[in-house]
Amino acid sequence: MREGKSGNLSIAVECHSCFDWLMPAMDALRSRWPEVEMDLLSGFLADPLQPLRDGQADLAILGEKVIAPDLAVLPLFDFDFLALLARDHPLASQPHLKAADFACETLITYPVPDNKLDVMRQVLLPGGIQPKARRTAELTVAIVQLVASRRGIAVLPRWAALPYLERGYVVGRPVGDPPLRGELFAAVPAPLAERAYVREFVELVRGSAQALDGSAPAA
Repeated sequence: MREGKSGNLSIAVECHSCFDWLMPAMDALRSRWPEVEMDLLSGFLADPLQPLRDGQADLAILGEKVIAPDLAVLPLFDFDFLALLARDHPLASQPHLKAADFACETLITYPVPDNKLDVMRQVLLPGGIQPKARRTAELTVAIVQLVASRRGIAVLPRWAALPYLERGYVVGRPVGDPPLRGELFAAVPAPLAERAYVREFVELVRGSAQALDGSAPAA
């Protein structure tokens, strides 16, 4: 541990659809750094930085950049969002959705507050738009099933939606012009950010992003 070749890496993550890129990065790090004990702390956190400051986590994955003197905040990658609609939904004929298109729709989301939803924070609230109704589901497959059954529309990362789009369960359209994109960051206590295995984990996550449709590693 003194030499930085072993230690702990407990990862706090709020993302409900992150395992396509997170698990490959964790598996790769585990094979390269077998002496590093890895763990995953998942689920919604009212303050995603609190586990870092409480010592419950060593790295937190964030959907917004924060500035904190005790933390190193490292960009990971950015990615496309798509609105998901039933195949026969009237909005499916449009090339992209505008904020106003959501006013008469039920928005189906993961059970997180508005300030954690990019479509609300970046598109709807700035446009003064509130969806007609809201509905939540924990699982991506449940969200897609509700969309396919004409219970509402959803906005998900392209990588999360792609398997369902390829099977023709739903259709996807960009949101906004230019299209809505999200960003992910890793926050690490400043002293820990210098450890080689932490730096390598960040690079592995960026590499995983290259395999995701509509994603690009941070510059």
